[in-house]
Amino acid sequence: MKNLKYFFQFIIIYIFFLFCKILGYKRSSDFGSFIGKFFGPLFRSKKIITKNLKLAYPKISNNEIKALVPMEDAIECMKNAFSDFDSGDFIVPDRISTEIDGGNSTVLVMPAYRNGGKYFTIKTVTVSKSSGKNNSGLISACVNIFDSSNGDMIATLGGDTITSLRTGAATGLATRLLAKKDSKIGAIFGTGVQAKTQVEAMAKVRQIKKVYVYGRETESMEKFSRHISDDYGIEAISGNLEDLSKVDIICTATPSADALFKNHYLKPGVHINAIGSFRPSMREIPNETVINAKVVVDSFMASKKEAGDLLMTEKESSWTFDNIYSEIGAIASGRISGRSNDIEMTLFKSVGLGFQDLAISELVLDRYDG
Repeated sequence: MKNLKYFFQFIIIYIFFLFCKILGYKRSSDFGSFIGKFFGPLFRSKKIITKNLKLAYPKISNNEIKALVPMEDAIECMKNAFSDFDSGDFIVPDRISTEIDGGNSTVLVMPAYRNGGKYFTIKTVTVSKSSGKNNSGLISACVNIFDSSNGDMIATLGGDTITSLRTGAATGLATRLLAKKDSKIGAIFGTGVQAKTQVEAMAKVRQIKKVYVYGRETESMEKFSRHISDDYGIEAISGNLEDLSKVDIICTATPSADALFKNHYLKPGVHINAIGSFRPSMREIPNETVINAKVVVDSFMASKKEAGDLLMTEKESSWTFDNIYSEIGAIASGRISGRSNDIEMTLFKSVGLGFQDLAISELVLDRYDG
């Protein structure tokens, strides 16, 4: 029966190739494409192929990433990653930044490799001034993971979640190391995905009871406040600048080109996480705050090139990058201390680094079973 089956298959294939020969190269190519598209999905082999492709080249979704790496694990991952960065364990080339669409969007390409690691990653991020189709958001990203031994790409991760998770975790780490232990009141500038993970991380490391929300539109602030209250059980209300005098921890997650507040509004001993600006022309923090704060950065080199908050202060005052207290990795590793007392102002300025994406990606792959 098998021989008979193979014989009929041979006859069908032989006739098919004769027909293609008569049609000629171009027409037979189009005909073969039509046959494949029409009949291919009807065969059981399609399911097998799809399954094998997923096993060999997984595309891990945003929801899967969230399930695999909760925020508290991400914060611990960032602690280890920044400590390793402080030890020189990562190779992190300068990121490539390109403006497109007349400056309406910025494309960032961020490679990273851990010395002796199994993987290297390349993240591509698009930051837009307006939402994309279907309100896809201001930030769109993907993280491609490659095998270090041969350069083969082995997986793609949802970069939006990787970005918001690692950024939130980094400032969660900075808050744990720099904010006062008894901090209870927070403030968030921004109402996007990045802002939400900032609040989530803040609440993981301090007993936050209330959060003031600042945004450009009343509707977005009210909607964001409801999400924070529902998801984290924290009282969240729209704030005005005078409310900053009550705030222990401020997080800024905006694409602003101008300072978001004035220094005189701030409470003594406040801790600030500034993560929104990533170009020299962007700033969220006023000069006076930078001058008066103990400034900690994610990277000296990256900050000197991209941290507009600091670059503008250097240009407009006597403050210089020599006034920076430390990189966060040195504090995370225990090489130096963080906060000295309860009245000093601390500022963590982050521009974001490729090794953060790599570290979270490594954790995702370690936990992913396909």
